[in-house]
Amino acid sequence: MKKLTQHFLLTIGLLLCISCNQFLDVNDDPNNIKQAQVSQMLPSITVNIGYMGASDLFRVSSLFMQQFSGHGPVAGFSANKEYERYNINDSDINNQWVSIFATILSDLELLITQATEEGSPHYSGVAKILKAYVYQVVVDTWGDVPFYQAVKHTDNFYPSFDDDEEIYNQLIRLLDEGLAEIKAEQSVLSPNQYSTIYNSSSWTNSQTQWERFANTLKLRIYLHYSAKDPSFTAQQLNNLVNSGVPFMQSNTDNFEMPFLNESQRQNPLYSAENGQFKNQFFPNRYLVNLMNERNDPRRSAYFIPFPYASNPATYKGSSILEANPSLSYSRSYQYLYGSPSAVDPSLINADGSLKDGAITFGGDSPARLMNFSEYNFIRAEAALRFGITGDAQTFFQEGIRASFEQAGISVQQLQTYLAAHGTLTGDEEEKLEQIITEKYLANFGVLVEPWTDFRRTGYPKLTPLSQPLAIYNEVPRSLFYAQSEINNNPNAQQKSSLLNRVFWDVN
Repeated sequence: MKKLTQHFLLTIGLLLCISCNQFLDVNDDPNNIKQAQVSQMLPSITVNIGYMGASDLFRVSSLFMQQFSGHGPVAGFSANKEYERYNINDSDINNQWVSIFATILSDLELLITQATEEGSPHYSGVAKILKAYVYQVVVDTWGDVPFYQAVKHTDNFYPSFDDDEEIYNQLIRLLDEGLAEIKAEQSVLSPNQYSTIYNSSSWTNSQTQWERFANTLKLRIYLHYSAKDPSFTAQQLNNLVNSGVPFMQSNTDNFEMPFLNESQRQNPLYSAENGQFKNQFFPNRYLVNLMNERNDPRRSAYFIPFPYASNPATYKGSSILEANPSLSYSRSYQYLYGSPSAVDPSLINADGSLKDGAITFGGDSPARLMNFSEYNFIRAEAALRFGITGDAQTFFQEGIRASFEQAGISVQQLQTYLAAHGTLTGDEEEKLEQIITEKYLANFGVLVEPWTDFRRTGYPKLTPLSQPLAIYNEVPRSLFYAQSEINNNPNAQQKSSLLNRVFWDVN
């Protein structure tokens, strides 16, 4: 009887548990999505990569490279002025680091896993290509970073830091895997219109552009070895170019994140300049003077004239070396900020400078991440220094042509400029300086790469700031790790200074 009672009670208990589970199941809302679809994840990722391309890292590296100045008439602390004089600490880049690892790379890892499980290699392939791009920028900025154990979510809160050169080797593997997967014959879903980058109604069109970008990114990565291991650079560039794979073919292949003339959808650089960093971010006098010396017509797209009504238009850049901060300089124009309004004459100062709101912009300029013009300058350098197939002179001019087209400059003005500045002359080193200097002008607005070229080649020949105005007597070589990483990850060891070098930086 005792055993029968026990069995009876056990049976009743199990029935109650089942009933309880069934009752609780009623509270599971079938419309409450617990896992995002891959078609929803990718647009979020590409938007965040676009924000990465036009926010903290972009501002810091562009200030280092004297493309911008933070010397505005702002009372008290000015973040951009501090960055310009190389005064950057671990808290300054904390938000950018967290965004990259906790959002972009974390979401990419989830997308790769989910797309693979669901049989959508076109999505996982795109995600691997994007992961390679993000890590290329991250390594070029910080050097050693978490890779193998990174973004494992609850499986590992304390990732170790991996050797930056080893990570670079893995980027080629990621690109190869990504290229193979986007070419898969079968994929449950394909990211054609479900992407803010290379969006198309046809996957065939999108796939072609992702393939061209991935191969061009390989060229960029191999070129970064040029000072450390020129024979490796020569071999890898030669193999890749002669393999017959497609590269970027026009400005329509530019790897960029478009923004819109709508609130909350505008380019973050424009939003910051017209918000928390108002009157803190001017074109730098080194860049402006360089373009003035060349009578470069791209100035009309890059900058607002100063004085505004000057005829012919004149341009003046700012610098932390200027004695008195003021508004009496050119400002950035439509190339970075998007569609301009007509100027309000009542907001023009007597000296020709502009008051706040004199010109407003749509904020619909893209975040430029890698351009077709850069591809041509890569090929020009590859032909010049490493004997890679192609004519350095031809690629040099095509790089300039692509940049002028992107800035909306007329063909007639292009031809005039090419006649004056479009011919490589001198010995190999002098020609290299010409290539990198023109690349610097064309890569105005591109994330980190001008800084990388300078560390790699020493060009353009800008004059670094020096102590006591600056923190160092040379341009920084990398950034400190984020404060949050140092505080929370026992495997993170802070650098001794910003002069610590990335593995390829041996110039």
